[in-house]
Amino acid sequence: MASDSVTLLKNGLLATFTDADGPDATPTARRADVLIKGDRIVQVAGPNSVDISGVPDPQIIDCFNKWIAPGFVDTHRHLWMSVMEGQEDWTLAEYLAKHSWTMASVVDAEDVYIGQLAGAMQALHGGTTTVVDHFHCANSPEHISKAIEAVSEAGLRCMLCVARQVRIYTTHLSQRASTPSNSPTTKACPRCNSRRWRRSPEKTNGKLTPDGRVTLGLAYDVLGSNPDEDRRIVTLARSLGITPITAHYVGGPHGKGYSYRVRAWHEAGLLEGDLVFSHANGLTHVGCDEEEWTLLKESGASIAATPEDELGMGHGDPVVPHPLHARTRPPNPQSPHPQHPHLRLRLPPQHPRRAQAAHASTTVGSIEPGKLADIVLYDADSINLAGCTDPFRGVVMHATAQDVAWVFVGGKVVKREGRLVPVEHSGEGKKGREWGDVARVLKERMEGIRARVKGVDMEARYTQVAQAIQLDV
Repeated sequence: MASDSVTLLKNGLLATFTDADGPDATPTARRADVLIKGDRIVQVAGPNSVDISGVPDPQIIDCFNKWIAPGFVDTHRHLWMSVMEGQEDWTLAEYLAKHSWTMASVVDAEDVYIGQLAGAMQALHGGTTTVVDHFHCANSPEHISKAIEAVSEAGLRCMLCVARQVRIYTTHLSQRASTPSNSPTTKACPRCNSRRWRRSPEKTNGKLTPDGRVTLGLAYDVLGSNPDEDRRIVTLARSLGITPITAHYVGGPHGKGYSYRVRAWHEAGLLEGDLVFSHANGLTHVGCDEEEWTLLKESGASIAATPEDELGMGHGDPVVPHPLHARTRPPNPQSPHPQHPHLRLRLPPQHPRRAQAAHASTTVGSIEPGKLADIVLYDADSINLAGCTDPFRGVVMHATAQDVAWVFVGGKVVKREGRLVPVEHSGEGKKGREWGDVARVLKERMEGIRARVKGVDMEARYTQVAQAIQLDV
């Protein structure tokens, strides 16, 4: 979209919180016009009141039968894993054995590219415009570059949190059932590529793409493997403005190997407000203590909840209701359009606190003048939504990706009238890619990964994982 292009969303039913709303606010939907210029929202006014008669070639969208809402902010996703098969029915132990200790080490940069591209397009299809991407396949600089390339082409706003653990779990597939050479219980993780970190933020103020849609974050699941390195790496990241820093914290039967992560960050002197703890089920599982809740609240750190995955993988009880009582930052769930609508959260998805957890609330998360134009239009006449008059409830409880009619990221259309816009492809011929093209390559790459791990003794893998995470079996 040209920097001076203008789009008018005319007479839609606007559903948004504002930065001034507290956690208990209950705003009502209202008819409004929303004016976009370039990548920003410049005016929110009464219906049919914005005059653009002097603007050359404006785009005007009649929103009378549409809901206007902010794009979702997803605070925990692994985009590249769209290229991994079978994960919808994995427990955490299976995930670690099949993914972390086997498949992840044979995934090449092109696998990452197509997985990242498909994952980004899937997010946009459902109305998620910003993702905190825990990128734990940073096996090489090329893997990282391909991840950046893919999300840039897709049009997603992304905080690419590159994991410190670069190729931790080497499977030695020629030996099939051998022990991973870098088990987290026996060896410190390799040093991250801090020169790359220094170069990117210092040259571009943390921006990995010229338009600033893709920025650099840090994923850090290895705290405690080497305390001196922990302090060096995390301090370096913060000095360069790399944000957010995200880390997994699960509970359930897998808890011994993952317990008391908030306390561990505090004792290391590294617990600060830029941290996002993913899942955080350890806070509600047996053996949790109130001290962790207090530390979390005092530090200003956030929680990213993914109840559907947590219930399916056995992470422990979802943490969702507890921060509301403790007055910590509420959990910020994934986009509320999962495959199973009954698993959705009854937490208003448009609330700016979702963006706060991603450290982006000054720019996204609500529809207000000055903010980036990350906006979703819902078809209020669709089969799912026609009988619903309240878009706040409708978006959370009834809408699916099929009800998302238009999606804008930074004022640019990435989904139009129910169909994803072909992505800008930087490869041969620079031809736009339709979803069908992406799906074909995705399946081919999945087949390649399957062939590379054929014959691995997964029972031996499960035994190794159980020992590593101190799982009682």
